[in-house]
Amino acid sequence: MIKYTDIFELLDSGGNLPLAALFMTYGFDPELFEQHILPAFLGIEADPNENELKFRNQIALKLKEIPVGVISDAKQFNGGRTFLYDHVVVNSETFHPKCFMLLFKDFLRVIIASGNITKSGFCYNAELIWHGDLYLDGSNSISEELNHILMFMNVTYGLDKLIAVQEIMKFLGKCSFTNGFPKVLSTCAKQSVFSRILEELKNCRGKCKAITVLSPFYENDREQELESTLLMSFIDEVKLQYPNVKMKICFPANKQGEQYMVNAPVGIFGEITKKYKDDIGLFVVTKEWEREDGEPIPRTLHAKLIYAEFDNGYNLYLSGSVNFTNNAMRSNERDLRNIEIGVLNYTKSKLLIPNCTKVSVDMLSFVEPVEQAKIPVCFIDSAIYDGTNLVIQFNINKMAIPCGIYYNGHLIMTLDERVTEKRIINFSLKKPQDLKVVCKEYTFFVPILIPNKEGIETEDLKITFSLEMKDIIDYLAGKYKSLTELERLKKLSIGRYEDKTAAITVFFRQNLQRFFKALDALKQGLELPYYTETSFNNYISAPIGIKNLVNMILSDFKQGVTGEEETFLLLVEIWNVIEHIEYQDDWLTEDYKNRLLNDIMQEAIKTVQRIVKTSKGSYRNQYQVMLKAYGLVG
Repeated sequence: MIKYTDIFELLDSGGNLPLAALFMTYGFDPELFEQHILPAFLGIEADPNENELKFRNQIALKLKEIPVGVISDAKQFNGGRTFLYDHVVVNSETFHPKCFMLLFKDFLRVIIASGNITKSGFCYNAELIWHGDLYLDGSNSISEELNHILMFMNVTYGLDKLIAVQEIMKFLGKCSFTNGFPKVLSTCAKQSVFSRILEELKNCRGKCKAITVLSPFYENDREQELESTLLMSFIDEVKLQYPNVKMKICFPANKQGEQYMVNAPVGIFGEITKKYKDDIGLFVVTKEWEREDGEPIPRTLHAKLIYAEFDNGYNLYLSGSVNFTNNAMRSNERDLRNIEIGVLNYTKSKLLIPNCTKVSVDMLSFVEPVEQAKIPVCFIDSAIYDGTNLVIQFNINKMAIPCGIYYNGHLIMTLDERVTEKRIINFSLKKPQDLKVVCKEYTFFVPILIPNKEGIETEDLKITFSLEMKDIIDYLAGKYKSLTELERLKKLSIGRYEDKTAAITVFFRQNLQRFFKALDALKQGLELPYYTETSFNNYISAPIGIKNLVNMILSDFKQGVTGEEETFLLLVEIWNVIEHIEYQDDWLTEDYKNRLLNDIMQEAIKTVQRIVKTSKGSYRNQYQVMLKAYGLVG
C-alpha cells in the first residue's frame, strides 16, 4: 500500500521470458492461472477469446521449455488444471504462503504477498505486495532464507521432480548474501515469527512510538487465560520494551446500523482495552475505502501487517501471509502447523493504511463464521504419470473407504479396502490434469504429476484430423476458437465443393486478406524468443505451422490444384516473411533458426524461380517487379 500495484504487471515478462517459475499459494484457481498468469509471464500474444486453439498451442509449446511449478494447500484445491505444469499439494500442514518467484537469465524476481492465486486475491481484495529482484553481481539480504525455505520444502514434501524448484535453488545458492533489511521470515525456521518480530522490535534503533496490527483473522484463544492469549502476550512483551507505545488493532467489519459485525475476539478486545485504557485503540475497516483516484471501491481486507513507527523516522513492518493467529505466529520447524512466509523491512518509507474507523467494544457484535462443509482428508500422497502408466500412492492411515476415483468425468476406480498403491496400466492422458476423489462425506482433487513432460504430446500439440492449406491459413488468421470448432466445420463442409480446385480458388480469391493476416501471425510467432532448440523446432514443425503450410502449398501446386500465379504469390509472401524476420533476444543463434527455415523454404524458393523462368510477357514482368520490391532473388 506504499502505492497501488497491479500484480499482473510484476508477472508480465515484457518479452523477457523466464527460465523457470515457482508459485506458492494457499488457494489456487487454475482458470485464473492458465488464462491470465501463465500468458503474462510466458509472453503469449494469442487471445483465448479470439483463437483458443492458437492460445493453447502457444502455452503448451512454452511449457515444454520453461519449467513451471505450483505448490498449494491440498484442502483448498478444487481441480481444473488443463496444462502440463508441475503442481504439488501439501496435505500434512496448512500450506499458507503467497510467494512467487520468476527466474530470468540475469536475475530472480521475488514477490511476497498476502493474496492467494484466486480471483479475489489477485483482483478484488485489499492485499499487500512486496517485490524485489536479486542479481548475481550484487548482494542481497533475502537469498539465504529463501534457499533455506526451498530446501526445507524440498526435503519435507519431496520436490525433487519439480525442476523449477531445483533451478531457483541453484540460482539462490550462487547469490551473495549479506545481513540487513529486508529480511524474509518464515515458519520453516527455528524461531517462530512471533519471537522474531519481538526480537527485531527490541533491536531497532530509536524508540517505538506506535504499532499498528492489521489482520483479517485473529486468534480467539477462548479457552486460554487472558494473559496467555496471543494478542495479550504480544502487547505485554511490547509494553515491557516500550511502555509508552500506542497501539492500533485493525480488523475487517460489516456495518449494520450502529453496530459492526466482526469475526474477531471481541471478549479479548474488551479485556485489553480495560487493561491498557488509552494506549490501545480498536479500528474497523469496512469494505469501501478511497482509492488514489478518489473513487470508493469495495475491497475486502485480506492484508496482514504489523507496522511499527519509531521516533527516528524509521518504520519496521512485517507483511506477507502471516495472520495474527497462533498457527501462523507461533509455528516453527519443531512445531509446524502452518507454512508461512513474510517480509520484514526497516525503512523510512511509510505505508498507507486503508481508511479505518475507531470503535469501542460495545459497538462490535461477534458473528460466528458460517459452518463449512466437512474438511476433506486428502489421503493420496501422489499420482505420477510416466507417459504410459499412472501410479497412485495412498496414505493408508488417513484413507477413507469406500471411495471412488474419477478422471475426465469417468469413474476409473472404486476402493472398498485400504491400499498403499494402485497402478493403472496404459493410462490415457486427456485435457484434465487432475484426479477427483469422492468419499462419503467429502470430495477432493489430486494433481497428476508428470516428470517427463518432453515425451508427452497433449491434445494442444497434435491434430487428430486431416488438415488442408485452407485450415492452416484460417487458423493463423484467427478464424477458429478451438480444435473442436475447426473439426466440426470441416465435417460440415465435406461435399460442399465437388471440384477441389474450385474450392481452393474460391477460398483464395475471397480470402486474400485473411492470408496476409495469417502471415502476420506467423511472423509474430517466429519472432518470439525461444530458449531451447527443441522448442523452436516444435513450433515450426507443428501441424499448424510454417513447415506444414509450405509443404501443402507445394503439394497442391504439383497436383494441379492451384495455378502458377496463386502458388507464386503464396510462396513469395512466405519467403518475404522469412527474409525479414526480426528475432527477439534468446539463447538460440540466428544462424540456427535461419538454417532450419532455409531448409523448409529450399524447395519453395526453387519452385518460385522455376515459375518465373517459364513465365512470359506481363506475368513475368509482374513476378520480377514483386521479387525486386521485396528484395528477393528471382
